[in-house]
Amino acid sequence: MPEERIWSGSPSQVKNIGSFFFAAVLAAAILFFTLIYRLWPPGIGFVGIPFIYALCKWLSVGAQQFELTSERILSSSGFLSRVTDSLELYRVKDMRIIQPFQLRLFGLENIELMTSDVTSRVLVIDHVPSSLRLADKIRAQVEVCRVSKGTREIEME
Repeated sequence: MPEERIWSGSPSQVKNIGSFFFAAVLAAAILFFTLIYRLWPPGIGFVGIPFIYALCKWLSVGAQQFELTSERILSSSGFLSRVTDSLELYRVKDMRIIQPFQLRLFGLENIELMTSDVTSRVLVIDHVPSSLRLADKIRAQVEVCRVSKGTREIEME
């Protein structure tokens, strides 16, 4: 059976709200001091620095991509150089949904997946809309994948 895409998405830009606020305040401060100390027009060029910072933050979150398929979770990041990690669903041991107050205000959540994978013990899918019920989709697909492959988890102490 071919692998099917179940969900694909990226984190919300709400993740950068602090960085965007910082950049706006810094740009306003630079503009204010440029006007007060009459550094016009050369000083106005420095206003672009916070905007470049905010643009880089926006691009880094926008370049982060998660994909849930019928057999694995793919996690990609990077806008100049790209890295993609693959996690087989039958390796997911446990799941935790984290909804801090600031994320609940925007209807978002973080999903932590504890795995038996050596390269990524914990995979965090962050700032996704809670209305997607993504954790339920992952859990259901993990069970389907385990049954189809005939795998079980054995805990040794």
